[in-house]
Amino acid sequence: MTNGRAAFAGRCAVVTGAAHGIGEAIARRLIDAGANVIVLDRDADRLARGFEGVACTQVVAEVGAVDPQALANRLLSDHGPIEIIVNNVSAWTGRRVLQEQNDESLVSAFRTNLHDPMFLTKRLVETLIKLRLRGCVLFVSSLHDHYVRLYPSYSVAKAGIAMLIKEMAYEFAPYGVRVNGISPGWIETAKPGEATIAEQSAVGLIPMGRFGEPDDLGRMALTLLDDDWSSYVTGTNVVVDGGLSLHNWLMDV
Repeated sequence: MTNGRAAFAGRCAVVTGAAHGIGEAIARRLIDAGANVIVLDRDADRLARGFEGVACTQVVAEVGAVDPQALANRLLSDHGPIEIIVNNVSAWTGRRVLQEQNDESLVSAFRTNLHDPMFLTKRLVETLIKLRLRGCVLFVSSLHDHYVRLYPSYSVAKAGIAMLIKEMAYEFAPYGVRVNGISPGWIETAKPGEATIAEQSAVGLIPMGRFGEPDDLGRMALTLLDDDWSSYVTGTNVVVDGGLSLHNWLMDV
């Protein structure tokens, strides 16, 4: 990792779902770059263990289970304006076809993946606009915002994020707030050797010959959030998948 970058020095950032995987990797990149990072997750124990001795602020809260405006107001009251907003938190609803979906699973998927991140971001950005502060917003979407995954509630919610990135980017650009996304492919979060046989065989679909690692997303996130390197980039959704989305069924014929 680097030892600080001017674009992040002293700026306040929040990363949701920061206790594990991609969120943890992004948070660590921001901390190392000099930002004042709020790591937010419902998993208090994992936050405490993962960020023990690290210069950051831990907040235990569950996006999708609390009122997003109330959560935003709590963050603003405790930490002041937040200039870097990373919406990483995500929730699966299980591998169910639409005929097996129920209201509870659908509402849960939409709240956690789309609705609450949207309104949390809306409230935080309102403060930036009012104070005339520049800001950066990043959503972690998925390849399945445009590819079938057989998790219909999840995929549809992620498709909503893909359009939300564009809508927010257009609306907030005149105020100096950039909005982008990253769409991961197959990111390996299990320990080496713990992947199932099916997962191990799936690596053959990836042209670069390996599963992604959380920090593959961490590095791209830092690039998109950097106002020196990406000052003219907004409304984009960068695919980080080692070429997985290039695979075509004709290749198997």
